[in-house]
Amino acid sequence: MLVVEYDHTGGNCSITGGSVYRGGLYPVLQGVYFYGDYCSGRIWGMKRVGSTFVARLLLETGMLISTFGEDEAGNIYVADHGTGKIYLITSP
Repeated sequence: MLVVEYDHTGGNCSITGGSVYRGGLYPVLQGVYFYGDYCSGRIWGMKRVGSTFVARLLLETGMLISTFGEDEAGNIYVADHGTGKIYLITSP
């Protein structure tokens, strides 16, 4: 089991667990676990690098992140509780 933690500074208040990207459209995202914060709208990605896990802030969205989901193709989606919209996570 792996535990990731962060503090509640800068508007962070409630972590929303996510999913691991297993899709085929964005090879750079393979194996990245996405998670976010409900209040700050920040999305982080965590990936195994050798024998350690590295987490980094990927995006500041302004969303009220309520959940992540995965489709049959392994793509990851994030839902904004504030607007009711669902967004596909992509890579540039």
